Amino acid sequence: MKYLKLFTIIITIIFLSTSVASAISIQQKTKSKKITERVSLDTADVDKNADILYPLCSYPAIVERGKNFTIKFKVDGFDKVFACISTAYEPIVDEIELKINDVRKTGIFWSIKASIPSDTPTELYNLTLFFEKNKTLYSLNEPRAVDVVNNFTQSFSFVHVTDFHIGDPRGAKENLRETIGWEAAKKAVEEINLLHPDFVIISGDLVFGYLNSYDYKECYKILQLFDVPTFLCPGNHDGQIVFGKDGFDLWRKYFGLLNYSFNYGTYHFIAVNSYCWPSYQRTPMLFPTFNWGGYIDDKEIKWVENDLKNNENATLTFMFLHHNPIWETRDDSVFKIKSEYHNRKKLLSLIEKYGVDMVLSGHVHYDNVTIINGTIYITTTTTASDHRKDAYWGYRLINIKNGAILSYNYREPKYSIPSYHINYTFKNSYTAIVENNLIKDINVLIKFLVPSGFYNVKNGKVLMERKKNGLSEVYVLANVKKESKLEISLN
Repeated sequence: MKYLKLFTIIITIIFLSTSVASAISIQQKTKSKKITERVSLDTADVDKNADILYPLCSYPAIVERGKNFTIKFKVDGFDKVFACISTAYEPIVDEIELKINDVRKTGIFWSIKASIPSDTPTELYNLTLFFEKNKTLYSLNEPRAVDVVNNFTQSFSFVHVTDFHIGDPRGAKENLRETIGWEAAKKAVEEINLLHPDFVIISGDLVFGYLNSYDYKECYKILQLFDVPTFLCPGNHDGQIVFGKDGFDLWRKYFGLLNYSFNYGTYHFIAVNSYCWPSYQRTPMLFPTFNWGGYIDDKEIKWVENDLKNNENATLTFMFLHHNPIWETRDDSVFKIKSEYHNRKKLLSLIEKYGVDMVLSGHVHYDNVTIINGTIYITTTTTASDHRKDAYWGYRLINIKNGAILSYNYREPKYSIPSYHINYTFKNSYTAIVENNLIKDINVLIKFLVPSGFYNVKNGKVLMERKKNGLSEVYVLANVKKESKLEISLN
């Protein structure tokens, strides 16, 4: 009887996965914009392995106006190289050529230093590299790879998202309609864009992984809907090996590195891969993998230690990984084989030794905040999968003010922002209505596309205006009180 029940569950999941996939296929034809492939070459004569290695849409460069940044790539030689950025998915497209100050080659890899013109609008940009070889021009493209800011300040905000689970049918238990077409994930993106933090951190399980090639492709498309920079690290579902195809190979194809670190001004962020299990432990037995708990191998833990040591002077240090290191994950395995979270205690000792201020995780699909020796360990709920009864779909807004962590809970003592509580519509080209059903006030960014002219704003203030071909894109910041509607208009 037990085996019959297991068989029934498996068949149900297969059927639901197939049904959802079919529904998505139909919907994408009518709703999705065409997404440029991450590696776009003008001709087959160019090296097939050519690629931009940094910056990426999953690991972008945030650069101050007038400053330099490094671009890393691999390509089979060239006579000249040029670089430009263009506004990412905006109705008014600015194309800006970058000055290249230095070109270097190390082994098969190239790097260039490029500078952002001081008058560049503050926006998120696609990056394009052009290569001239034998008087023929080729190109490589990376969407949403460069974010231009006025300057780094001691006050900023970012959103923590986790467990996107694109391809996961289990969200149907919470809301079938919003699971089909991954509408729950798209809704979260829409709301986060409206809140417009400085960047977003996604701590793993971006895909469900059992249709891993398809799941990764769909996830990549959805990530392009963000109009703020996104930084990713992998989770256990991202690294499953299904029918011989390693999820981490797909991660590298679509998103790049499994671990890295970056600075936002004087603030340090480190992305850790907490699913370093050997390949045989990442292979599903029918549907569950042998292990879905945490495992940080010795190479990874050494890299973490070196990175923390080299960045001890950061104003604040943030770590993000999928499995929260304060919890053992022995039971996250087939047959409960009691496989421990390898190097968990070592990681905790490094966090304490180097004074990591906040650790951001996911995996369990509910909210938790635990403070140990001054470090804030945060777990955020899932965006679109199944969850516990006291949880919901959501994301977490974290505010930094004057060099200190100001807030990280929507509601005390641990809760994140629930999805489906912020909505907006355009009454016409000049008027937007924002509905805030949260119990807190929010600041939102609305972009109006109108004929060029001089406009006054009702219930907001203009942050920026970009003009081209008789049109203006007007960026308006507004404060919407809790449990209220606000009409924002240009006149």
